[in-house]
Parts: sequence; structure tokens; C-alpha cells
Amino acid sequence: MKNKKENLNLDFYHQNTDFRNRVMVAEKENSIFPKDASVRIWYNVQTSDYLPHWHDAMEVIIPIENYYDVEIDNKPHHVLPGEILMISPRKMHHLHAPKSGARFVCLFNVDFFSQVKDYTGMLFVKDSCIHITPETYAPVYSEIYDLFTQIWNEYFQNTEFYEFAIYANLLQAFTLLARCQLNQIHLFTESSPNKRRDYFARLNGVLEYIDNHYTEDLTLDEVADYSGFSKFHFTRLFKEYMNSTFYDYLIGRRIKASEILLSQNDLSITDVALQAGFSSISTFNRTFKAKKGCTPGEYRALFRKNKYGSHENNLAIEDQVATRII
Repeated sequence: MKNKKENLNLDFYHQNTDFRNRVMVAEKENSIFPKDASVRIWYNVQTSDYLPHWHDAMEVIIPIENYYDVEIDNKPHHVLPGEILMISPRKMHHLHAPKSGARFVCLFNVDFFSQVKDYTGMLFVKDSCIHITPETYAPVYSEIYDLFTQIWNEYFQNTEFYEFAIYANLLQAFTLLARCQLNQIHLFTESSPNKRRDYFARLNGVLEYIDNHYTEDLTLDEVADYSGFSKFHFTRLFKEYMNSTFYDYLIGRRIKASEILLSQNDLSITDVALQAGFSSISTFNRTFKAKKGCTPGEYRALFRKNKYGSHENNLAIEDQVATRII
């Protein structure tokens, strides 16, 4: 990391960081982007912890000086200088800062990426986070770090069309990650180029099929038949490709949909369960709590507390929770 740090103009980043108005009240962050923008980046030296919270943006944390600790869905991640932690949108996370240090904190609106072909097939999309280190992603680490350096420079220099340039670099980083992960799967490394392309196309077609039909009573037999593989062969291929069984992936897709639906106050919990593809409210409650650590009602309450809490309540919360001004 020494050489990487030497190539960064840290004083410039610190002097040009916008320290205004990123305040975390309760567990939901709203209005986290500047007006008419979909990117926000800080050079952060704050030593306060942030209690569990979530937001609609992807968050990327890259320590420059000293480590940074992050809990995501109750799983700890110790991030060292030069490592990159990507936190998926709408994931509850808890940040623990050391007594000194510095890091870049980046927020990106990536929801529109879902319209891009093969986005669902990017293996890291379904996870709570991806932790990139020089060892685990050796073939692409330097390129990805350099892309984020370009992202920081575009943002802080405020050049013309800087958001286009930032998203071009971010998409390139996603592509490098996805291809690196693909190359680590035995299924693809041991296949001929033609079979590799065939497997990739058919398995991605399955993911798109699940995306379009997850609210229905999908079965393993039905999806295997759609893929064109035998049930036995499909089960093995899907597990190796997604590092998840078909049914675990399907449940995760329904949970992801329910998280978004729970923010809509005109829907009852029962409506959310049915619209997300769960067969009953009891199954939904049990599954949601197992995956998220809280009931759907508790999850919704976190959203409402911030959106509808009184000014006095918000002030009280600010006294109790670390205020996130970066």
C-alpha cells in the first residue's frame, strides 16, 4: 500500500471534501447525494462509530491510513489500508473507526445498473458485500485500485461530465471483478471456450428467468427444465456458479424484493409477503428474521422512525447515535 499512498495527493482530497450535511439520523440515511447528483465521495478522518444503518446506495470504503472495521448483516469485516470493501445497497451495516486514520467513503446510485445485460449474472451482486484484497483478487487488484483513484480524481477535480467518467470507471471495475470471479470457478476453468460461453449464457438466462418469475411458485424441476440441463446437472452447475443452492438463491431474491416493498407504507406486511413471492405470512416472518436478524415489522419500523419521527425525537436520536458528518 505504501506506493499506492505515495501516488495520492491526500491534502488535496481533504481540502476539497464537502463536509456539509451527511447526517445519519436513526437507521436510514436519506438525501445522501448532492442536488442533481448520484455520486458522493468523502476523504474521511472521522473517529466516531456509526450505529447500524442502511441506505439505497452502494457504499465503498477504502482505508488509506489505519484499518477500518465494518459489520454487515452482523458479519464482521476488518479492512486494512489499500483494501476495498463494497457494501451492497439496502444492507444494514455498522461502522467502527479506529482512534486515528483516514479512508475514502464513496456512495454510488447503482440501481439503474440492473437494466444492463448480464448485471444479474455478476456473482457479487447477490452478496452483502465484496472484500477486495491484493491476495484474494491478485490478477485485477491493481487495476481496480487504479480505477478508484481515477474516480476520486474525477470527483474532487469536478471536471466536466465527471459522473459519466466515474460510472465508466465503476463499470470497468465491476467487469474486472466479475471476470476474475468467473475465472476462479472450476466449472469454467476446466471447460472449452465454446462450452464456457454456453454455460455462461444458459446460467445467466436462468438468473433472468428467476428475476422475472420469483413471485411465482417456482420449482427446481421447472427451472432446470428451462435451463435445458437435467435436474441433477443443473443443481451442480448452479451451486458452483452462484455458490448457493437454487432455493437459497430464490429466497434471497424474494427477501431483496421485500426489503424494497417494506418501505412502501400503503402495503400491509401480508401484501409485502405475497408480492415478494412468499406463500404465507408465517413463512415470510420466519424466513425474513432468519436472513435479516429482525422481523419484517421491525425492519419497517426502522424506516418509519426516520421518515416520520418528530423533530424532537430526531434530536434525541442524534444525541444517542453518532452523527455522520464526513
